[in-house]
Amino acid sequence: MSDISQFKPVKPTSAPYNVAIIGGGPGGLFTAWHLAAKVGNACKITIYEASERLGGKIITGEFAGVGPYEIGVAEIYDYSALGPDPLRDLIEKELGLEIKHIAGGACVLDDKVLESYKDLKENFGDETFESVEAFKKRCTELLSRPDFYSSARNVDNRHAWSRVSAEEVIATEIPDEMARRYVRIMAHSDVAAPPHLTNGLTFLKNALMDSEGYMDVFSVVGGNEQIVDRLADELDADVQFNSSLKSVRPLFDGSLQLGMHVNGKPETVVADYVVLALPLTALSIIDWRSPHLQQAMARHINYFDRPGHYLRATLLFERPFWRDVLPGAWWMIDAFDGCCVYDEGARNSLGQWGALGFLIAGNAALGLANMSNEAIEKLCLDALPPCLEFGRKLHVDTRIHRWMASVNAIPGGFPVRSPYLNHRPNAEQLPNLVAVGDYMFDATLNGVLDSADAATDILLAEVVARRQREAEIDGRLAVSEWFDPPGAEEQDGVFDATYLADMLRAVWNVQPGARILHVGSGGGEVVAALRSLGFDAQGLEPSQHAWRSTPPELRAFNLCSAPLGLDVPDGYFDVVLDTGLCRFERSELPKMLAEIRRVTRYGFVLGSISSDLPIELVERRKLLTGVKTLTSRWDWSDQLLAIGFHFALSDPRLLDVAWKKTVAAGVAPGEWYEDAESLLYCFYGASGSAASDIAAAAEADRIVEERLYTDERVPVSGL
Repeated sequence: MSDISQFKPVKPTSAPYNVAIIGGGPGGLFTAWHLAAKVGNACKITIYEASERLGGKIITGEFAGVGPYEIGVAEIYDYSALGPDPLRDLIEKELGLEIKHIAGGACVLDDKVLESYKDLKENFGDETFESVEAFKKRCTELLSRPDFYSSARNVDNRHAWSRVSAEEVIATEIPDEMARRYVRIMAHSDVAAPPHLTNGLTFLKNALMDSEGYMDVFSVVGGNEQIVDRLADELDADVQFNSSLKSVRPLFDGSLQLGMHVNGKPETVVADYVVLALPLTALSIIDWRSPHLQQAMARHINYFDRPGHYLRATLLFERPFWRDVLPGAWWMIDAFDGCCVYDEGARNSLGQWGALGFLIAGNAALGLANMSNEAIEKLCLDALPPCLEFGRKLHVDTRIHRWMASVNAIPGGFPVRSPYLNHRPNAEQLPNLVAVGDYMFDATLNGVLDSADAATDILLAEVVARRQREAEIDGRLAVSEWFDPPGAEEQDGVFDATYLADMLRAVWNVQPGARILHVGSGGGEVVAALRSLGFDAQGLEPSQHAWRSTPPELRAFNLCSAPLGLDVPDGYFDVVLDTGLCRFERSELPKMLAEIRRVTRYGFVLGSISSDLPIELVERRKLLTGVKTLTSRWDWSDQLLAIGFHFALSDPRLLDVAWKKTVAAGVAPGEWYEDAESLLYCFYGASGSAASDIAAAAEADRIVEERLYTDERVPVSGL
């Protein structure tokens, strides 16, 4: 994804485009943050928020005179041990907030306190312990850390547990009854739905959260809502509160007319681009005033409509009486079909006081939502184990907060689709309408940030292409007046042969003598340079005009051809380099990418022009000429991962080595690679059966295509 710190403000010669972001929750805030950094003054951004506050599910409450507690998002996932973590970087590096990692994992089962699953042996016997241990091992075997981190749709769609319910997984994979109860309780509050309403893969991912090496958990010191406060202080966007969207009407000039209620009065807003940063429940009550748009939004909502529920009850006590028995920052209890209880004082000091936050999930939360606060309070106190029953007398106050249909019980829908499709509900008729939401990723704050990044990459590509069209009509250069470029550079350092040879050796241990294919090779400059270093390099250049500059002595190794129907065996080329795929129409790419995957033995280097390159670099080198598919590295990675490639630099240690080499070569930061994460999205490994991966991807795409134009769900056993 893009490093937002590397983009410079744009200086348009015409009036900026109006971007309306509907919703001031995390999705809307992250979208405004990313968009302002990527396109700057080329767009005028306005956030329309229906309530009187920003932040949505990120909200921190306070017991007067005591201290803070979390009303909404209680914890933030930390993936930094597995690879770049954009959310942690944003919170710590961009917003300057202090974080605190929290840990727990104890469980109260049948009134017995288990500090870890190993205590099952003493309390419930060897069979229960061994059954849980075997299930945990089975989970790690079925989803590796790299696959857990990348969440590639080809892995998810092919997974053995993706088409069966979590209930069926629990019943068939765990023979011992007490072990089944333990596993169910430990995962339930993360899933936010009972096992029969989610699939086995979603359950598996949540079960792995507590496994060593998969992820960590943290909170912001002083309350998670500080994320909202810092973002609001730094946003380059207008904010209108008490502004709810009632209708959307496409206009003939391509803009969108929004029917709003602002402070209770009707108002019409016309926007060039619209971002729907709303939950599915809110999308369902908007009047889509176009038959095509109405049908597209109905399909979009149906694809993801798997509601999960939360209810949070936070109880204040005179002191933290539980810590001698349950010392962790969080623990599970078997009440409410599995409930997570947070020690709110473990992340923020509450002085002598103690506070327990009961996170009740799924149908239990739905059932309690209609009960009185007093009744819910009593049930929470009743849920305390007998050894802590004396705590009732220490109870002082209670706060109840209901979050019905607040998350997705099968995040991403099924089968998992490309983010490019997910974020554009009506791509053909309305490419300027995009959606943002955690329901399209993993139903977490991390997923919201990823969604906002993907959506703004799409908008950036639309804006750049539109500016280029307008500039060409006006007789100006594509985007030349947006910046004061420092001057054109002839040498494209990122494909300097010496740097490439160094990276090939570092990433794949590919040495001189290896076969290298360069797609989009132009006049063969890189091919010639690699051959001079001892590589068996060959090039394919589909443009006759670009190929003509190939020297006669090199033409046997630099052919004028597209990467289709290559007369070589599978895995013939050790590494394939790309600088030309972006010059094909998007509809042409699947066959070309499949052919590239077929002939690749070790790795693939993405070098196509992408929308998340610094715009001043794009302008300085006039890189948009001939580009027919302008999209983000995120979208390229989705297409590559779907056919069986994987991130070659997923090991953070290897990524660090590669990044240092890249910086030393002078192509980062601020040039082709703006940060280590951008490098991650450009180097891919190839392993396993190419034919199997390509066939599976084609089948998943076929199912997705069928579902795009039907209201039927894909059958999932038990769902």
